Amino acid sequence: MPGLHDWQSIAATADADDLREHILTGYKTGKPFTPYVPTIALPASSDWVLDFGCGVGRNFSYMKSIARHVAGFDLPPMIERCRVLAEPVELLSDSWSTLSSRQFDLIFAALVLQHVEPEACRHYLADFARMAPLTYLLTRLQSDFGENVLRIVGDSGLFDIEECAEVEHDPARHTLRQVGSRSAAAVLQSSDNLHYDVRLRSRLVQR
Repeated sequence: MPGLHDWQSIAATADADDLREHILTGYKTGKPFTPYVPTIALPASSDWVLDFGCGVGRNFSYMKSIARHVAGFDLPPMIERCRVLAEPVELLSDSWSTLSSRQFDLIFAALVLQHVEPEACRHYLADFARMAPLTYLLTRLQSDFGENVLRIVGDSGLFDIEECAEVEHDPARHTLRQVGSRSAAAVLQSSDNLHYDVRLRSRLVQR
């Protein structure tokens, strides 16, 4: 079962192309290593944005288009690779205790929480709710550990799900395309394994 130790090993040992393939399935057969731009509305001008699980910086170009300052967080070996393989951003850190003490305008977590063990996911979400008024998720609904990721969000009681859309990869343009809007109530109870764009509003941070 994939998990923390698997990603640490991949980040530490894979060559650059294999590492990108683990991050973006299909990279080695032609998918460009470019960001999936969200299909739902996010703030167009933020001060600080945190790319949670930044990998080797696939999302940085998009982050820079919506924020003056970009921070990236990931596991220590992944941050080491990111420093070499990614375009520079203001802050890269593998210390969650350091980053979680800061405030951000937006936390951006694309295709990350589906790979995080459920208990750790709950802890990260609790931190997100303290750290920023908005959190964006792009996630497969069912995690690698058999839990509905958005149900974990809902059960936390820390967020309002402001917008939720089913999305898929557009093979012609290599972008996200929206399949349709879904109600939060329906998705929290769903057993499908589709991908969703989600904007969360913290109930703890008022900005």
